[in-house]
Amino acid sequence: MAAHPELSTPESLTDDTVRLYREQGFVHVPRVLSEDEIAAFLAASEELLRKETPTLWGETEAESQVHYIEEAWLKSETLRGLALHPSVTGMARRLAGGPLRLYSSDVLVKKPREALPTMVHDDEAGLPLSNLSRTLTAWIALVDVPVERGCLCYVPGSHLRRDADRQIRMESFADYRPMEEVWPQFPWQPRVSVPIRAGDVVFHHFRTVHMAGSNTTDVPRMAHGVIYADEEATYRPGVQDQYLTHLRPGQRLEGEKFPPIG
Repeated sequence: MAAHPELSTPESLTDDTVRLYREQGFVHVPRVLSEDEIAAFLAASEELLRKETPTLWGETEAESQVHYIEEAWLKSETLRGLALHPSVTGMARRLAGGPLRLYSSDVLVKKPREALPTMVHDDEAGLPLSNLSRTLTAWIALVDVPVERGCLCYVPGSHLRRDADRQIRMESFADYRPMEEVWPQFPWQPRVSVPIRAGDVVFHHFRTVHMAGSNTTDVPRMAHGVIYADEEATYRPGVQDQYLTHLRPGQRLEGEKFPPIG
């Protein structure tokens, strides 16, 4: 019987992997979670989806791209263990090259045969935060996500584009501008699809342009998006800031809701 490959850990992350992340703005790390962990985190996610009504990313159900549950780590002790998983947080800190804190953790579901492709975007304009340079997302697959199930697709090096080609802030979703308008060279940029197995993690920089296709399979695409922000991040009023309005503009994130990681 063939031996199972070893799990990836922060210590096994090579210097070449770190360099690749910083050059292209994303990196795929295989086998971060064990089979038992995958099963436990998937079951907890499914339980949370039964208990809560997911939010739609889209105007209507027919136009939805993703269904998601915000702040999952605050609603499930098991999913808290995923957002603060020592391998995930240790890798995030090493890739970022500096101190981070947990910002958010969402269950992300792309329904089979129904969900539309995820629009082209980066995470910067949708974060009601300032003082960012290292912020990144850990996109953690809880089922296999081939291209046909709506894996993420990235534009390598797009996190390094000049300020004039970035939409830095949105005060409301009405401010959203198509990527080709924000970055006129976008249509000519190469794109890399990253199919991943359950238990794998793709880390991407908050300025990396990405998208995802439809889920054309019969299996829901189940994943978690966990955002780790710069430790020095401060509140900046904007979209999706309903959980931050207890802070003053310019105030640093702190306290139990935004724990330091790594």
